[in-house]
Amino acid sequence: MIVIPGRIPIIIHPFFWVLALLIGVLNSQSWIGILVWVGVIVVSVLVHEFGHALTAVFFKQKARVQLIAFGGLTSYEGPKLSFGKQFLIVFNGPLFGFFLFLAASFLLRYNWSSYPVIFFGLKITQVANLFWSIVNLLPVIPLDGGQLLRIALEARFGIQGFKASLLIGSVIAVLFSFYFFVIQAFLVGAIFFLFAYQSFDSWRKSRIASDQDRNEENKDLFLKGETLLHEGKEEEARQIFQEILDKNKKGILAIQASQYLALLCMKEGKKKEAYELLLQCKDHVESDLKCLLHRLSYEFENYAIVAELSQECYQIAPSQEMALRNARSFAHLKQGQLAGGWLKAAASYEKLDLSTILKESQFEALKNDQEFKEFVDKLR
Repeated sequence: MIVIPGRIPIIIHPFFWVLALLIGVLNSQSWIGILVWVGVIVVSVLVHEFGHALTAVFFKQKARVQLIAFGGLTSYEGPKLSFGKQFLIVFNGPLFGFFLFLAASFLLRYNWSSYPVIFFGLKITQVANLFWSIVNLLPVIPLDGGQLLRIALEARFGIQGFKASLLIGSVIAVLFSFYFFVIQAFLVGAIFFLFAYQSFDSWRKSRIASDQDRNEENKDLFLKGETLLHEGKEEEARQIFQEILDKNKKGILAIQASQYLALLCMKEGKKKEAYELLLQCKDHVESDLKCLLHRLSYEFENYAIVAELSQECYQIAPSQEMALRNARSFAHLKQGQLAGGWLKAAASYEKLDLSTILKESQFEALKNDQEFKEFVDKLR
């Protein structure tokens, strides 16, 4: 990895060179041609990213540029910016690329150099920057056009605008992916298919997001809570997560704060509080915490929740204990077939004392259930 320090640091990752060389090899038959392609790609990406970075610095942000596998990435931090300023930062990337296209076109028009290599480089610069400036303005995240659409819709409609930009982008990306596959431009088609998947997946996850999730103060407060937790300052972290939960009754931050609070409660032996926190967001908790909710629901005799989570939790952490917990819960719910099925799963492990288990009251209540009896007879 190459790091170039400065007012705007530049970080060049190894895979950037790999992709640049690949593009050069696909478009040229000579080493000189390949090197020209690599040079044009480096200059073009840097000019584009400096369009973003210089605008961010103008708005008193601290910016840095990274050249990564699929192009460039400009990140910045500083005082909160209005949607208008965010729009300009994003827009000036393609604008600088278009200026580079105009500069190459001007030099070609007036025969600035007769050297074939320079002419070849200018021609590539002209075509590549015009093409990329247009493609990059397509309303598909993570392209700049997708970011511009997101900023515009979010400024007007809040979180709903953000969600709409993801859905619109995924549909457009699918259409372009299909088009490029039809014309046998498989690499570009695959990239747009990846964009479509990422946008749709982000849209699916964002459905539970609220306006407060996009609030920078809330996000900074949550990050502070995570930092305190990692530093072992659990009581201070608890206060911050509780503050977030008090301010945000729904949304991603509220769900994540609830999960952290549940873990802290479990560490202190406060199972009831942990159970109630996880129950409030049961449809969105992480996999390992779903298993915790599954166990706590059984302990607090909420057998309907155990049944609801039974299959998913068993897939996450299969064990005889999990299968027996499911079997007992379905027996409490008088669902003989499912109770028998989970007993069968438990019996697949060693050392299951079936005769003792069947004497438990919940299974005794199913002794006349025909479907349950069929499973038990097979196990015996």
